[in-house]
Amino acid sequence: MNKKTLFKILKYIASLGFAFGILFFLFKNQDPVQLLAEIKKVDSKWVVLSMIFGVWAYVSRGLRWIVLIDALGYKSSKLNSIAAVSVGYFTNMFIPRAGEISRCTALNQVEKIPVDKLFGTILIERVIDFIFLFLLIFLTILLKFNDIFNFYTTLQTHQTENAGNNKIFILLGIGAFGVITFLFLRKWLKKSKFYEKVLAFIDGLKEGFKSIKNMKRKSAFWAHTFSIWIMYFLMTYICFSCMQETSHLTAGDGLFLLVLGGIGMVIPTPGGIGSYHAIVMIGLSVLGVGTVYLGKGGDPTNPALIFPTIVHVAQTLVAIIMGSLSLIVLFLSKKKNNVTI
Repeated sequence: MNKKTLFKILKYIASLGFAFGILFFLFKNQDPVQLLAEIKKVDSKWVVLSMIFGVWAYVSRGLRWIVLIDALGYKSSKLNSIAAVSVGYFTNMFIPRAGEISRCTALNQVEKIPVDKLFGTILIERVIDFIFLFLLIFLTILLKFNDIFNFYTTLQTHQTENAGNNKIFILLGIGAFGVITFLFLRKWLKKSKFYEKVLAFIDGLKEGFKSIKNMKRKSAFWAHTFSIWIMYFLMTYICFSCMQETSHLTAGDGLFLLVLGGIGMVIPTPGGIGSYHAIVMIGLSVLGVGTVYLGKGGDPTNPALIFPTIVHVAQTLVAIIMGSLSLIVLFLSKKKNNVTI
């Protein structure tokens, strides 16, 4: 086993340990029998509708990807594109940040489109999605400024000032070390084969970015982009109706939790396990729903903990179902293409 593989394994173990550490911290004092009884009280039809919105987001993302692929001069079937996107989400459940690679590789296997060009289109998607996320954050700040301030205050009560300062100094130290190391090694790096491979890869990415200029169906691209984010919002907002304690929350509250949940999913844990639960629980407590326990006490009827658990389980099921079906679809498509050739 080489060092690179060992590092990946250790990083994955650390990520998994972090995720389950948070879950243990949140649920260690809960009565599992009573907690399950509380979850059974949830009105499941709203949860199922949330799952349908989740599937819709997968489909919109797959159809949007086709628009970018067409701009590069390649063709992909709608079914294969949606399936590859679903495989990406499925992979992220187990290995954080590996979904983009598996998504490109999966489509490359059945459509023979170069991986570097596919990855370039995904970078475009990420840029667009980050812009939308920042716009939503800005809108949330305008609508829910007091709640955001209370959220920050709640976080501060669970960490010391010295710990925060230490983290800042550590990050600054790592950054400075990285810059100094690069300045000393840049001449050697330019002569290495690795540097040439990086340049070749960047050229492929540039081709991907050109696809925005060459898009023939810009209206379809933006329509699917808006569709994706509307579905993300509805996935959370519709679940407010499944519990009496959250049924009074507004669309602005849904936007607030969407942004917090997005941050929770960005934290490098497999599928947002633990991080999503904790951050949404704090957000709900700020909105006056439930309480933040963070390892102290134990209330299995706490809606602030039940709600993110339900939403996360529902969307995890979507990822498992869509991912499993998509693996079968891509396998059959690859087999069919091989026979045709």
